[in-house]
Amino acid sequence: MSDRSEGSGAPADETTNRVEQVADAALRLFARYGYKRTSMDDIAKEAGLAKATLYLHFKGKDDVFRAMLALLGQRVDARCREVLASTGPFAERLAALLRAHHGGAFAAFGAGDHLVELKAVIVSVAGEELLAFEEIFVRHAQRLMAESEAAGEIRLARAEVSPAALITTLMQAAAGAKLGALPSCETYGARLDAIASVVAAAVTPDR
Repeated sequence: MSDRSEGSGAPADETTNRVEQVADAALRLFARYGYKRTSMDDIAKEAGLAKATLYLHFKGKDDVFRAMLALLGQRVDARCREVLASTGPFAERLAALLRAHHGGAFAAFGAGDHLVELKAVIVSVAGEELLAFEEIFVRHAQRLMAESEAAGEIRLARAEVSPAALITTLMQAAAGAKLGALPSCETYGARLDAIASVVAAAVTPDR
């Protein structure tokens, strides 16, 4: 992502706030209208800024899109941290983590007609941001599993795959849960809960 504060003449905090303001407006517009139908004019109006001000911080719509995905990652990361700070059975916390990360992204993009288009745009213009977004789940899932195993609640060896492979399987299952007719946020959340239940059963010792 480019250094948008360069040449803007604005203090760092003001620049950060302005970038977040634009990214938040873009997230609403991309979810509502899709990427192609959203213009820089639309983004400037939604953010309450002059178009010239918008271009002080962003080179173009791709740049805005990357900032939008980075902002979404920050919000999802905060939700994941809340899950890790909570207490409860491993299965419930894993389900909450899946909902915070994968469910949060699904809901943010409106779970509507533009989801397929936005996924394609992410791959084409925001590869680094996508990897960073996925790493959020990996990092928190690793910590959840490590803490739960240290507490004697789970035994990862029961799954007969490495923790890394187990987390990859979780991510693949979460992606697969959106296939077919596009589910509602509620339905998708229920599917994530089922995925968590299956994985938890695979690593929970017999009592």
